[in-house]
Amino acid sequence: MRRTSKTSLCASAAVLAWLSQPALAAPAAGDAATDSSTGTDSGEIVVTANRREQTIQQAALSISAITGEDVAARGIADYDGLVRAVPGVIATGSGNNFSKLTVRGIETSQTNSSVGAQRSVSIYLDDLPLTSFTIVTPDIQPNDIARIEALRGPQGTLFGAGSLAGAVRYITNKPNLSVTSAGVDIDAGLSAGDSWRRRASGFVNLPIFADKLGLRVAANYRNEDGYIENVATGTKNANGEADWGIRAALKWQASERFSATLTGSYNHNIAQDLSLFNPAVGFRKSSLAEPFRVTSELSTVNLVMNLDAGFADLTSSTSYAVAPDNWNLSLDALIPGIPLYLKEDVRNKTFVQEVRLVSKQTGKFDWVIGGYYLQQKSDVQDVLHLTTAFVQAINLRGLITGVAPGSAYSNSIETRDNRELAAFGEVNYRVTDTVKLTAGLRVTDSSFTSALTGRGAVATNFYPALFGALFNPVAGADVLFTQQTAASFPTGHKVTATPKFVVSWLPSPTANLYASASQGFRRAQPNGVVAGNGGVSLVNPNDPAIIPFSAAGDSLWNYELGAKFKLFDGRLRANFAAYLINWSNMQIPLVRSSDQSPYVGSIGKSRSYGLEGDITAQPVPSLELGLNFTIQRAKVVQIAADQALISGALLNSPLASPRFKIGGFARKSFALGPQSEAFVRLDAVHVGAYVNGFPNTPGNGQASPTFATIPSYRKVDASLGWMGAHLTASVYAENLFDTETYTYINPANYNSNRYGTLRPRTFGLRLGYKY
Repeated sequence: MRRTSKTSLCASAAVLAWLSQPALAAPAAGDAATDSSTGTDSGEIVVTANRREQTIQQAALSISAITGEDVAARGIADYDGLVRAVPGVIATGSGNNFSKLTVRGIETSQTNSSVGAQRSVSIYLDDLPLTSFTIVTPDIQPNDIARIEALRGPQGTLFGAGSLAGAVRYITNKPNLSVTSAGVDIDAGLSAGDSWRRRASGFVNLPIFADKLGLRVAANYRNEDGYIENVATGTKNANGEADWGIRAALKWQASERFSATLTGSYNHNIAQDLSLFNPAVGFRKSSLAEPFRVTSELSTVNLVMNLDAGFADLTSSTSYAVAPDNWNLSLDALIPGIPLYLKEDVRNKTFVQEVRLVSKQTGKFDWVIGGYYLQQKSDVQDVLHLTTAFVQAINLRGLITGVAPGSAYSNSIETRDNRELAAFGEVNYRVTDTVKLTAGLRVTDSSFTSALTGRGAVATNFYPALFGALFNPVAGADVLFTQQTAASFPTGHKVTATPKFVVSWLPSPTANLYASASQGFRRAQPNGVVAGNGGVSLVNPNDPAIIPFSAAGDSLWNYELGAKFKLFDGRLRANFAAYLINWSNMQIPLVRSSDQSPYVGSIGKSRSYGLEGDITAQPVPSLELGLNFTIQRAKVVQIAADQALISGALLNSPLASPRFKIGGFARKSFALGPQSEAFVRLDAVHVGAYVNGFPNTPGNGQASPTFATIPSYRKVDASLGWMGAHLTASVYAENLFDTETYTYINPANYNSNRYGTLRPRTFGLRLGYKY
């Protein structure tokens, strides 16, 4: 850890300890979850999206939450499983640490860019932003968590850059200082094709000194066979995935006013191959000789200190994370028949410090103020290479060995430095007992620098040498290299102010009506070495795509009307939101056609508007029903001719998100005794059709051969089980009707495996025990 990190942490500890004096205890927002205690006596879920404890019905924003118990009961293990129950959100990508979330239609393409561009939706593990880790978003197993919060709409005031369209928060359980408890969950399943699922997780909570010091340890293990057959290697279930993790938290209640919680975690994930396939080979079949293996790790340390200062709660959260990952991607579609590959090794180090002061809710005013600092440094090595057997066959000489599983023609070594410094605040003023005005503002100074180290090398005549050797392998050809020159590509410091305004009216304790206007943003993005040569392509200087030195940051305004109701003594809850979003200077991932260089550009304007709803009902005590839906339209409303040419977008082009999504569940229970019941549950979701990107090929204005419409699809899950005082058991079926359709089509054409689908019908057994 850098000296600045240690200094900040120690200073925070000293200030909080000095201020600590005996007083009445008051739980700090965000640190109250113990043993998944995230609900109220009425069964409502308590959230901390506004940095203070509120029920979902009290919060004047569009938010959904899933408790840790529900996550375990439904077997949610990835982002895709999470968002099926959340309106306005979809997950795309190949999975295996490459998932991408889209909220309210704010997405132009379902591909990913590896140049470090921020996502439009941020994902947090407690206070650590996971989506700042370049192209990889670590797959976190939701084991022993209090809840998952999904915030729709920009969260630029309280959560900063990267929450352009929304944020998802994984809130972990903290130690309980008064109760000893433990639990274990086991999940075993079988999919078509003899594809086995093996999952296990558990936790132990130990009060070391009653009401003073407690320890909580949680661990998880998952080993799942894949469902894609690689016919080239003869591997039947090639895209298997294995991961394991452990988390330990130590909480010290020094006094009634001061507490500190230290949490450390480690997660390790290995994906054996990509979960995508090539329909030309067969449904769920791949033919790549080199599997796309991904290894991702995440180690974190977090210290949260809470002080009841009397008039307000003071919280300091300090996080440090190391996240190395590596992968080797086939580029077989770039030049058919030529085994090109991209190997990337990344090591991210992230430090995050946030301090916030949350006033007590007394009188007409309450407020939140705080400061935030993020520093992330990444060491990145990108190696473009061919297989050694191919190089030897065509007698191509002089390539670099020892840096990839083959012979390299480019070895780029760079560092990335991402920094964000912000001050934020939010004030609530109660005009009357039922009307409240809210105003918030965040001022952010962000910077990002991509720098070549000068240690890399690149072939200056690779393509002429390659094709010369192909046409005359007897003579072969020699590849000439030049050392990369050290160079820096900074965005400079960009100061951004993101406001939020809300008017809420609570005509009764069971109704909440609100209107809001809020802004979200993303930082500027340098394009690094691909912006060299003045941004002009070396392969084709006439390529109209001139890669900018840096893509400007983008922003949007979200205008929202919301209504939340509780009826029939809380047995019916209905939350609705209508929104209009204007997205300006859209920052989008692009690929230059002539040399397939990935970069980030800025184009035009888009507009998204829609209606979303979330309804839960309990008509009788033994029956629970839920329904969520999204109806939206998102399209390009302004674009210049040169922007259309380089991006492939057209005026009125739809954005890459479904117009309609609806899901729901029904759960019927049957009492068997004082602490025993049987239950049956059915979950279903329908996702409407949507495009995978813009319709034209960037650079030539012609129809793109990779542009496609992802068809609508449905997924149904069912479970039948029993719950006792300590033991639960259930049998389940996922994808009950074995839906076979495309759920993802990559618009990028570097790889022949571009299609994704659901896992085949899976039957399984879940067992859980807690005491």
